[in-house]
Amino acid sequence: MAYRLEISPTALKNTLANTVFAGCRSEEEFMALIVVANEYGLNPLLKEMYAFPGKGGGIVPMVSVDGWIRIMNSHPDFDGIEFDYHANDNGNIEAIEAIIYHKGRSHPIKVIEYLDECKRNTDPWKISPRRMLRHRALIQCARVAFGFSGIYADGDEGEVIDMTPQQAEPKSLPSHQSIAEQIDDEVPNFDKETGEIGGDQKPKRDAKTGMTEVDEETARRLDAEQTAEDIDGRTEDDDDAKEESPSDAKLRQIRESIDAAKNIKGLKAVDAEWVNARAAYDDDTAKKVDALIAIKRKELGE
Repeated sequence: MAYRLEISPTALKNTLANTVFAGCRSEEEFMALIVVANEYGLNPLLKEMYAFPGKGGGIVPMVSVDGWIRIMNSHPDFDGIEFDYHANDNGNIEAIEAIIYHKGRSHPIKVIEYLDECKRNTDPWKISPRRMLRHRALIQCARVAFGFSGIYADGDEGEVIDMTPQQAEPKSLPSHQSIAEQIDDEVPNFDKETGEIGGDQKPKRDAKTGMTEVDEETARRLDAEQTAEDIDGRTEDDDDAKEESPSDAKLRQIRESIDAAKNIKGLKAVDAEWVNARAAYDDDTAKKVDALIAIKRKELGE
């Protein structure tokens, strides 16, 4: 998303976490909204999408009418929309029907929304009831026509079900741990003042076992070594214990691709791949990879 919006990943995350996604109480909720925004090409900074608290807790992705218009107009099969206004005997609008033309279908999709079912006791509905009803009809028709799912619209608040009946107690967003580090089996200690890994921090002791994190790592390594008689005869369990994490594998592959690049075109392809993966790594790792790319670019004469 940072690459698409032309902003640094760190700046984007901090901005979203303090504005439209401020309601998120965990990294998982935050990332769920990011995935939805990327799936539909929405820009949260333009208020096309925001976090909405679901019943009973949790966060659901709420899309504004501007966001729905964007994803509808971006759909390759969208071929136009019309509105049919239905008035009662007194000439007052009581329903609006949205009609969307789909390139892949012989008949248009029609959805009608009634004012008495949609109207709410809010200022927008009091001031502009017909415009609000038209927005409602547009959104519901777009949802039916193109199968948009996983998102809610302004006015859907009453339909937002309890999204978190089985979720654990939410945790606050981590300040130093990156997504990649959470995927790994172990998370290194961070100096809270400098943000550096390691330092003089003492390893934490587990209250139940009385073992420190270092003790547990040592125990796992010794246990793995005992399963093999020698290096050539190590067992499958030992190999699994030493298997690198997905994030480390991706980082190794990118570094190898940088080193193997034979021309600027090949290096640009690696650079593009790195841009997409960069947000998953801490700033120190990201700076090192950026430096490798810069050095390789000079070697290739750019």
